[in-house]
Amino acid sequence: MKIIVNGLDLNEAIAKVSKALPSRDVSPVLECIKVTAENDKMTLFATDKDLAIEKTIDANVIVSGAFLVPGRVFCDYIRSIANETDISLEMTDENRLEICTSGSECNIATLDLDDYPEMEEIGGPNYFAVQESSLKEIINNVIFAVATDDTRPMLKGVNFEAENYTLTAVATDGYRFAMSKKALEEKTPRITATVPSRSLNELAKLLGDSENVIKVHIDKSYLMVSLENTRLMTRLLINGQYIKYDNIIPKEFVSTLVVNKENFEKSLNTASIMSRGDKNNLVLLDIEEYCMNISSTSQYGTIKENVTVSLRGKDVRCAYNAKYINDCLKVIDAETIKMEFALHNSCVITINGSDEVLYFILPVKQIG
Repeated sequence: MKIIVNGLDLNEAIAKVSKALPSRDVSPVLECIKVTAENDKMTLFATDKDLAIEKTIDANVIVSGAFLVPGRVFCDYIRSIANETDISLEMTDENRLEICTSGSECNIATLDLDDYPEMEEIGGPNYFAVQESSLKEIINNVIFAVATDDTRPMLKGVNFEAENYTLTAVATDGYRFAMSKKALEEKTPRITATVPSRSLNELAKLLGDSENVIKVHIDKSYLMVSLENTRLMTRLLINGQYIKYDNIIPKEFVSTLVVNKENFEKSLNTASIMSRGDKNNLVLLDIEEYCMNISSTSQYGTIKENVTVSLRGKDVRCAYNAKYINDCLKVIDAETIKMEFALHNSCVITINGSDEVLYFILPVKQIG
């Protein structure tokens, strides 16, 4: 096999597929990147059996073929010579990969292709169609609320539900709950899947801001997304059922306020400086008819910030983890938000006049 490829194109492709390489030593084969070349196309593929990424780029294929090369050293070397216009890749009779440029050369021992797992082929009618930008947004709107501990494995992923013309994504770690909705491009029978957060983080990086419609295929164990010249496949979290969240969100509230998102976010960040090193990152919200006082206290002192609000209902005095609120504010794209407080100060945050996102946060403690 012999091919010539642009250095920047090859470096970008390797950087993308290498995200699917295992983070720890598992087996020499899984630590490799598979490269296939034919018909002036070069396809790179990596997998750890939970996540798989495939990327295809243009290349001058002189002799077609395939090889399996250790991923980390291949990635590091190509990154160091990425500015070369032409990089030559050629397999020798001794099963070594020779990489040459005008001023550099390297040879790397390759592994047996027969031992490498193939990418599952997923297709058929079980899919939903959504704009690329919408899928990227819905992931970013909720993924920060995914659990990070192993006590409830199903909460380490985002639960997607597609039905009719609506895609709903939810995530929770037991202290906060995030939900987002986006429109689907085709009417869809009910499809549900819980996708690991690691795979979604990598998918979000691959997604662009275009209005191109993409199909997300799902079977019992896998989800696959096909983009232009790129495919991502991931195992689903199937060891259990995702929590029934319909009854988690309060339906009745004692207080409702509307506040400018930018002003609130700025004041919250300032006020929480004093408690940022504490485990709970505690901020106190003291809310009256037209004013929200935000404060935090530590051994070093106290910070207080005031924000103009419009409050309907009872005055509110409660404490929250500032990070939980700030994580929501960072992904909300709106001028004003609505905060609704239930009887025991649990709080629901939404965009004023929209149901695109909903965040539910429990108080750290109730203030008398």
